Amino acid sequence: MLIKKNHFEEEKKNNYSIAIGNFDGIHKGHRFLLKELNKFKKLGTDKIGVLSFVPHPVKVLAPNIWRKNLIKFRTKYLQLKSQNIDTLFLVTFNKSFSNLSAESFIEDILLKKININNIIVGKDFKFGNNREGDITLLGKYAKKNKFKLLCYEKKKSEDLDEVYSSSIIRDLIRSGEIVHANKLLGYKWEVTGKVIKGKAKGRELGYPTANLKYSYQIAPSKGIYACWTNIEGTEKWYKSAVSTGIRPHYKGVEEILEVYIFNFSGNLYQKRIRVAFVSKIRNEEVFNNEEDLKDKMKKDCIKVESILSKNFIIDNNKGLK
Repeated sequence: MLIKKNHFEEEKKNNYSIAIGNFDGIHKGHRFLLKELNKFKKLGTDKIGVLSFVPHPVKVLAPNIWRKNLIKFRTKYLQLKSQNIDTLFLVTFNKSFSNLSAESFIEDILLKKININNIIVGKDFKFGNNREGDITLLGKYAKKNKFKLLCYEKKKSEDLDEVYSSSIIRDLIRSGEIVHANKLLGYKWEVTGKVIKGKAKGRELGYPTANLKYSYQIAPSKGIYACWTNIEGTEKWYKSAVSTGIRPHYKGVEEILEVYIFNFSGNLYQKRIRVAFVSKIRNEEVFNNEEDLKDKMKKDCIKVESILSKNFIIDNNKGLK
């Protein structure tokens, strides 16, 4: 999958059908739109692309309520690639861009830089300065410029009776409801990053961990989780017990993610790993002594093993099982 940032002109040689949106999380609602987009690819006349914005517009327009991305860009890329997208068109969202009129967005970005045959958006799609543009305006340009506009209502989960929403999924993850969040995503929610040096407390206890800091994406509620871990560049996923939080037993302050990978030995420092969350085991605790902590960690690992024996990674985390 190609990534084109701001300068798309060289892709003018190709005809495109595109979907427009933030696509934070690439949840099942997004996947429905991408499935519709793929229908044009199957016709053999168009390439398909997603036009998205970096950073997330809320981070620029309302930084006081910004709560970080649901997934990192790296995960977003992998998920879009798994949906057969040819090109990811990225537009830098800054104060200057936010002042662009809706008409200018259509004329200077969409029409001037991309040969568009079809555009797919949600019915609530808004764009341009003060969100002045909507599907009515986009429809007028579609008729005038002979491209097709397809608009869809937000999709609803039949078994959970709620709409697929990045905001809802963020709240679920922040409250530790990983199983519920994963059902809305359609895959196991991931944290990715480079392994940093820790204080080696886990190693001293017999449970060496790979440590990650949270950056650019939300953190789940503090506690212990059953997860699958992949060392990027390899195909294998390892069962893992993951602790996320401030480590209250050691009077920690900074929130960190510690990954104990089952049946693995080796130095992971500075290597990039993917941690796919399956289920929460318990909250963080303070123990009377380290023997009690070790005993609890042993019990946690037994519980993680049991959970992961029934919850597998499918096709490099494309789906759920």
